[in-house]
Amino acid sequence: MKALRLKLYQQTACYKKPFAFKVSETYPLPPYSTVKGMLHSALEATSFIPMRISVQGNYDTLVTDYQTHYFFKKDKTNEFALTADGLGVQREMSDITTMPIYMHLLYNVHLLIHVLAEDEVLHELKARINGKANHHLSLGRWEDLVRIDECEIVELSRCKEEPQLTYNAYIPMKFIEEEIHFPYKLNWKYRIQNGVRVWEKIHVGYVQAGEFIENFDELYVDPFKDITFFHQ
Repeated sequence: MKALRLKLYQQTACYKKPFAFKVSETYPLPPYSTVKGMLHSALEATSFIPMRISVQGNYDTLVTDYQTHYFFKKDKTNEFALTADGLGVQREMSDITTMPIYMHLLYNVHLLIHVLAEDEVLHELKARINGKANHHLSLGRWEDLVRIDECEIVELSRCKEEPQLTYNAYIPMKFIEEEIHFPYKLNWKYRIQNGVRVWEKIHVGYVQAGEFIENFDELYVDPFKDITFFHQ
């Protein structure tokens, strides 16, 4: 079984949790939907491409940034830039309000991501990520730029012994014991229902590096001995 193996670096990143408004809290790793969005953007996809993703990584620390956010008071507003500085135009500010917000940022982020998909998708992703994409890659916010440290297609093999985590990881619940994880229900893909996005979620545990995974019969490992945790 083949997979695309990615090692990524971000100096700072915020993988914002849904409904975190007054404080922009971040997930400890990018959720599946965020990674999927980056990959679909690299492919310039216009429809959903079937794939499975394993997400692992670590970071040095969490810092807090203090920002001013702008909000529209009305459903409809004039189509001008939010800030018109340098554009030679002025906008009516009566329909905009501001609020200070604390932004949580992960610092010095290293990620290990594996992608399972059809062979042609993997080869196209590899080509795009290795320099043929039409824009820079970001993960989280648009300004959270990604540095590609490794990008290659690897052969996976069955895990034959109880693995110890090298990185923090999102692990599907069937592979882990209840007492060693912090549970999340992560967004994966959505459907439009009555004009609203309804998300399909994946139930995982966030497990920190150093833990052993007892239920490893269905797990796969890459040639670098890194374990993978693909959701169904």
